[in-house]
Amino acid sequence: MSEELETLRRDGFCIARGLLPKADVTATLDSVHRTIRDQLREIGATASGNDLHGALRALHAADIERYKRVLGALWRKAEVSGLMRHPALFGFLREAFGWTDVFLPGGEVALLMAADLKIPGGYFGLGAHQDFPSVQGSLDGVVAWIPLTDVDRDGWPVEVIPGSHRRGLITDVDQTRNGWEIRPEALGDAEWRPVEAKAGDVVFLSVFTVHRSRREGDPARLRLALSTRFDNAAEPTFVGRAYPTAYQRTVHRDQYVADFPTPEQIRALFG
Repeated sequence: MSEELETLRRDGFCIARGLLPKADVTATLDSVHRTIRDQLREIGATASGNDLHGALRALHAADIERYKRVLGALWRKAEVSGLMRHPALFGFLREAFGWTDVFLPGGEVALLMAADLKIPGGYFGLGAHQDFPSVQGSLDGVVAWIPLTDVDRDGWPVEVIPGSHRRGLITDVDQTRNGWEIRPEALGDAEWRPVEAKAGDVVFLSVFTVHRSRREGDPARLRLALSTRFDNAAEPTFVGRAYPTAYQRTVHRDQYVADFPTPEQIRALFG
């Protein structure tokens, strides 16, 4: 058994230090920054400074609804999606965990935390939860949490309860806007541990490990991370259940924008 798998089985999580090339992480951040700058140009807004945090602040201040739509779309950018499908991740699953075939259950998301980018009445981190209810795949499935910025105790880290995966599925939960949250009384005096990681590191968590976002941090800091999931195709119950996932593919066929595209727009594009 590899050291990483032994750690995962014992603690419910492990950290693969430097698994992703820094250049690929930087390219992903640059791609996100280009998208935010495109949106600022679209609405005629400007940012103070040339950093990503400043650009996000400008979009947040100028048009909060557009800001929310753009954040919700980031996981679909090629560079973002590509990082969550990086060959190094699959290599790690094979070499450290011994997996031979992998299923992708869905649920990819970009997670942003910053004190000055809160959405009124909306998402600002997730409370205590497990990921298995939103996956329902292999019992040894994992979440890959990929920080794009360095994360320490003051940098809005993810927090875990080591060993909590051994409890299996905890059903003492409340349904919230952001999903199931485990009631505090179900966790008692369990000790939370912040997970410190640098850009390029990848945190692998069991889908049963209880974790949450730390909602206190340095007000000047921005944390951007990606989250994706992997199922082990050979796990016996997963095979027996014919490879389920909690995510279902649907198509929105109604027009988001009425009378779009116009004939003039098509002629301008194609001639």
